[in-house]
Amino acid sequence: MRSRIYQPEIMDEETLDQDTADEIYRYLASVNRYLGGVSATIARFEAFSRTWRTGERIEVLEIACGAADVPKALIAWGRARGFDLRVTATDILPSALDYARRIEPVDERLRLVCANVEQPPFRDHSFDYVTCALFFHHLTDAQIISALKAFDRLATRGIVVNDLVRSRRAYAWTWLFTKPFHPILHHDGPLSIRRSLKPGEMRHLASVAGLSWLSVQRHFGHRMTLAGQK
Repeated sequence: MRSRIYQPEIMDEETLDQDTADEIYRYLASVNRYLGGVSATIARFEAFSRTWRTGERIEVLEIACGAADVPKALIAWGRARGFDLRVTATDILPSALDYARRIEPVDERLRLVCANVEQPPFRDHSFDYVTCALFFHHLTDAQIISALKAFDRLATRGIVVNDLVRSRRAYAWTWLFTKPFHPILHHDGPLSIRRSLKPGEMRHLASVAGLSWLSVQRHFGHRMTLAGQK
């Protein structure tokens, strides 16, 4: 665990049939809900919202949204707090967006778009905030730096990155929790931990990207967020 590895995950290299993809997205959404993924992102937006006005419209771009469970939770949180929070959720995989549309009625404040983060179909400064979850561990260090710079161009207010923390304990728990489920999950889950960053590494990449105003916080479930407002 001293340094990250870059062995590809199965989901990064293979096109899965929709039934298998559904099973994996369902599992990942449950992990986000019960093991800290959703709460970590919302905790940072909770702090940001102290400067928002009641009823204010907030535009958020979610990169690599997967099942779109985090964007949906973020919209529900904003509605409960009295904000008109809207999310444009993007993913490069049609199977993810198909699952997100089918699992429950799509909220009018959620827009699902098939897009590649390397060529986002949006103008600079199009959103208040840019966020992502469980995305950075799929990238190389150079790709993370490039992504952060793109996030900075797209966002006028701030950024929230949510990802795993690399550690032996996180690896052991992930190996245990994925064992009863689909073999792809049991392969990719522990591998995701080994591909992930440590907090100091995340801070360093943000600094290299020129975004020293971002800070790292650790959260329940072996999660961390890199976030801040301009």
